[in-house]
Amino acid sequence: MGQPFIKRLLLIGLLVVGVFTFGKRQLVVEKYVENRPKIGITFDGPPKVLEMLKTDLQVVDHFNYTINMPGQVPYRFDFKYSRDNDGKYLLQVTYLNNNQIEEIRKYKTGDRSYYPFLVHKAVYDINKYFNLPDVSFLKRKVLYSIVTAPRRASIYIADYSLTFRRRIISGGLNTFPKWANDEQTQFFFTKMDFLPTLYKYDITNGHKVKIVTSQGMLVASDRRGSKLLLTMAPKGAPDIYLYDMETGKLQRVTTNSASDVSGHFWGENKIAFVSDRYGVPLVFSKDLVTGQTRRVLYWGKNQVGVDTYKGYLVISSRESSRAYGKNSFNLFLVNQQDYGLERLTTHGQNSSPNFSVDGSSIMFIKRSGLGSQIGIIRLQEKKVFYYPLSKRLQSFDW
Repeated sequence: MGQPFIKRLLLIGLLVVGVFTFGKRQLVVEKYVENRPKIGITFDGPPKVLEMLKTDLQVVDHFNYTINMPGQVPYRFDFKYSRDNDGKYLLQVTYLNNNQIEEIRKYKTGDRSYYPFLVHKAVYDINKYFNLPDVSFLKRKVLYSIVTAPRRASIYIADYSLTFRRRIISGGLNTFPKWANDEQTQFFFTKMDFLPTLYKYDITNGHKVKIVTSQGMLVASDRRGSKLLLTMAPKGAPDIYLYDMETGKLQRVTTNSASDVSGHFWGENKIAFVSDRYGVPLVFSKDLVTGQTRRVLYWGKNQVGVDTYKGYLVISSRESSRAYGKNSFNLFLVNQQDYGLERLTTHGQNSSPNFSVDGSSIMFIKRSGLGSQIGIIRLQEKKVFYYPLSKRLQSFDW
């Protein structure tokens, strides 16, 4: 089942988000905002920048706010977007407490299209000012690969809402981008040369470095510090490998004759991965110290997508068996401590889940006709947001 399974795994992308339900206990975010701060916002600048600000406030969902409306509130934030004397684009935010100026923060860029990131950072800072649950995902850059033609895919960089988009790699089949450092200045990607080849690309200078080549398939699926989990198939069926970016050492982690793919670090000494060792793709965990391997989720027909955050794991599991038409794939959240299970979706085709760096959200792919959408589930806020693309999304990382 190795190669057919892998082809199915790589081609899965159809996604429709259904109504999602949450248990009474908190899942990922340790603190949720019940008494939202009341703030007033004034804005002076272009409508597109104002729309970006509104989008951020809606997605964060941590404030009771008004924009450009009179009224007495204890906290006010005055936004002004303009050009400075040097010709740069400037977002200035004045913090007022009981009408007294506390501080003025300035965010600049020389790129007129980069304004979404200025707004994201400003909203992130206001959220942090009130010591509210982390929203680091606002500031993160998103890498994604878009299929442009048969055996052609380009890699783009964007903000979470896809308002800012820029192509950074084109020509050939460029897939599976994965951030290579916390600063988001370098990333790995797979290019189909004569053989699949993993490269590391530096955004700051455009330099590309060849890392490793493998037969069959080669994907960088997760990173922790200097450690990188790869899916490689040098001798037939793919396995999970551990690559040390500092030493260049490559270590085989799974040795089963089945297809083992999509490795993710899970907790301190474990990884989670997808394997068809039972005949269909299912999610397993492996203890890197003891070598013990166990199945994680006993639910659904098969499981094709997995991601991790600290001791939590999100899995996409197929629940229907239609010979024709669309099958149902739903997302489930697993707690490593007690293997407790929480259903996140109830119907539709939900796949490619990806935790945000702060664990507060899950990003996923929704395919619509010939185009795609990136969706974001805000776990505690119980809301979902969509951001469309006109072409087919192959994979992403944020």
